[in-house]
Amino acid sequence: MGKEILSALSLLGVAAVWGATFYFVREALQDIAPFHFLFYRFMVASVFLLPWAVKTRLSRIPKALLHGSAAGLLLFGGYAFQTVGLQYTSASKAAFITGLSVVMVPFLEAAAKRKAPPIRILVATSLAAAGLGLLSLQGSLNLSYGDRLVFLCALCFAGHVVVIDRVTHLHGSTALALVQLVTVTLLSASFLPWEPSRVVWSARALEALVVTSVLATSAAYLIQVRAQRYLSASAAAVILTTEPVFGALVAFLFGGEVLGPRQILGCALILGGMVGAQERRPQPEGFTGGTQRGYP
Repeated sequence: MGKEILSALSLLGVAAVWGATFYFVREALQDIAPFHFLFYRFMVASVFLLPWAVKTRLSRIPKALLHGSAAGLLLFGGYAFQTVGLQYTSASKAAFITGLSVVMVPFLEAAAKRKAPPIRILVATSLAAAGLGLLSLQGSLNLSYGDRLVFLCALCFAGHVVVIDRVTHLHGSTALALVQLVTVTLLSASFLPWEPSRVVWSARALEALVVTSVLATSAAYLIQVRAQRYLSASAAAVILTTEPVFGALVAFLFGGEVLGPRQILGCALILGGMVGAQERRPQPEGFTGGTQRGYP
């Protein structure tokens, strides 16, 4: 019981850090161009994770290249759309729209398995869609440009979750995570020549780099893998749905953003949809929620 409680609290901390990054990234983008920020964030995260990869045997990395690169491509798409989208929308809206990825996961799984999702999932998605409308739709009843980019980010993150769910038991978690981070670093670097070199290392930019690279990327992924060894997949997912709540809270406390009654109702509907969409999934034999036994 002690390990379960500690794991739940650790995962709640991960959700809090991820939610807080929306505000920090939005502030940093005033000083650093989007793909430059992504490059530095994931380069630092990769270097930070490297000692753990060495400790758990570098020989496992080549075996994880194919699956890790595929997951890294989706991860890059998610962060790229999110980082660019944050320039055109508020941090609280971006946090909640990104949270829709939790609702998308069952549908992507259903498509992969060629099996229609249950009615409960359809109801949950309708709730989340209604909440998204209340939160994001403006007078013209159209999503803003930034909202659409962040929606694509949510789709990429949902695809990433599905890919990881299917391959995580095949590889060591540290090796798989490192390949993903390096993939995002290289893809971000490939966009640098086409982006204006706008890098001002202000205090807020350095603060955002530390929070996002060390805490929200390297440390968060390691904590998540270890915490899910003692929590069911459904319990972990419900805990992580608190991420957008923390995002809105940080934006309110530090960013001066205001959520009116309509936005609060929209947030509540989205959270209801995300929680309602969760279901326990059968795991491969020997799978403990984060990685296969014997693969740290």
